Amino acid sequence: MSNNAQIINIGAIHVADGTTVDFVPEVDVPAGSIVVVGKLVGIAKFGISAGSRGSITVRGVFDVVKDPTTNIPAGTILYWSQISWHVVKNAYAHSMIGKAIEAAPPGTLTVRLRLSQ
Repeated sequence: MSNNAQIINIGAIHVADGTTVDFVPEVDVPAGSIVVVGKLVGIAKFGISAGSRGSITVRGVFDVVKDPTTNIPAGTILYWSQISWHVVKNAYAHSMIGKAIEAAPPGTLTVRLRLSQ
């Protein structure tokens, strides 16, 4: 049985499961901080001292701050705004952070999301 898969042997080497990514910050990063590196968005589960190698989590489920006036249905693709410092529903100049896994109606301060890039 053929599945029309294209297989290209380029010698790729597995280096990590991809849940975390190494990161060396220029400033201290407190635990729970959102970290944006280009279009990569992660969360520091633990504090990282400036100049020290640490890691940011890029997969997992987190409660993240949102605008309390915004309604976010479950399944909504979310973006991190480096302007307003919370998740937003529009992609304009923002990096994708993940998808809402639970509804977050107006009046709530956070949304539960699954990090994804």
